[in-house]
Amino acid sequence: MTESSKRANGAAISRWVSWSSLWRGGLLAVCIAVACSSQLLFQFDLYAYWPLSSILLGWLDRFVEQLGVGVCIFIFIALVTLIPTKSTWVRPVLLLIAITLGALAGELLILQIEPLPPGLSVAGVLFARVARWLVIGGLAYVFFAFQRQSADAETQAQATALQRIEIDRQLTDARLQALRAQIEPHFLFNTLANVQQLYRTEPERGRRMLANFVAYLRAALPRMRSDETTLKQEVELARAYLEVLRLRMGERLEIRFDIPTDLAALAFPPLALSTLTENAVKHGLNPLPEGGAIAITARAKDGRLAVTVADTGVGLRRNSGSGAGLANLRARLAALYGDEGTLAFETNAPRGIRATMVVPLRQAGAIAD
Repeated sequence: MTESSKRANGAAISRWVSWSSLWRGGLLAVCIAVACSSQLLFQFDLYAYWPLSSILLGWLDRFVEQLGVGVCIFIFIALVTLIPTKSTWVRPVLLLIAITLGALAGELLILQIEPLPPGLSVAGVLFARVARWLVIGGLAYVFFAFQRQSADAETQAQATALQRIEIDRQLTDARLQALRAQIEPHFLFNTLANVQQLYRTEPERGRRMLANFVAYLRAALPRMRSDETTLKQEVELARAYLEVLRLRMGERLEIRFDIPTDLAALAFPPLALSTLTENAVKHGLNPLPEGGAIAITARAKDGRLAVTVADTGVGLRRNSGSGAGLANLRARLAALYGDEGTLAFETNAPRGIRATMVVPLRQAGAIAD
């Protein structure tokens, strides 16, 4: 948007605000005219000497007079709003002057139609009537000023809240990017180390493992920059990772999956399951000469999705669940889901560890299989 168009839009908004204020002021003037003229209706002794029709006609005449003064004040206020000013104290002064001149003009017009009885001071009557309108107009201005300040304060509070939400969102995005930057090398480099070790000891199996690993990376890398995948995609990555390791571990690695089909399309954080699977292999099964089994299961209950990676490895130790990868995974869950995302470890039977990750139950949005 160009600077000239911005100024034009600003001027249009200012005009809209001014006319909106004038309409409110006009409505207030009508209400004040009704209130000032209605005092005649509450002089109950009149009803004993005058018929109701005469009293109502007298009230109508009084209302027209008051409304005429209100119209004059309205016109002067409208003229004052056309005067450009940036000072905070000039505008109230101009409005008070407009009320004074409008009331004076209106009361003079009334005196031309209905002259005062002999003996009354015109100047004194005008002063009293104008002062009354000045007090009423001043109170009305104070009311509108406080109302506008309250509206401005509420608007500012909403703008501040939106800005705070936006800042929190940006901080969360930045934190997630940093955590992903830590998790990705941690996951990939450990896998490459396994490939390298097998390549040295058994070249043929190493070549097949490397080919499988390249195919795995082609599927995994595009998802590493996403905030969310599906449980099905995460299970496929974990399965591919374990199949790569099976070439090295052989019969020492047993794999079982129990993933209900109705849960496959649910949302799940990327690389979370792979991190748990890698942790189970590295810290649970690798230290045992005979290896062990890894079982991955998923269950839904009470609006939450629980995914468990259970191994039959060495079991809980002092540093179990405290590695860098798991610490980053906990931080990602907190950033994505708050208190609704948890990661817990417990002893597996007959041995090993059960790592259970719980996230809110929801469908993944716009994620292709």
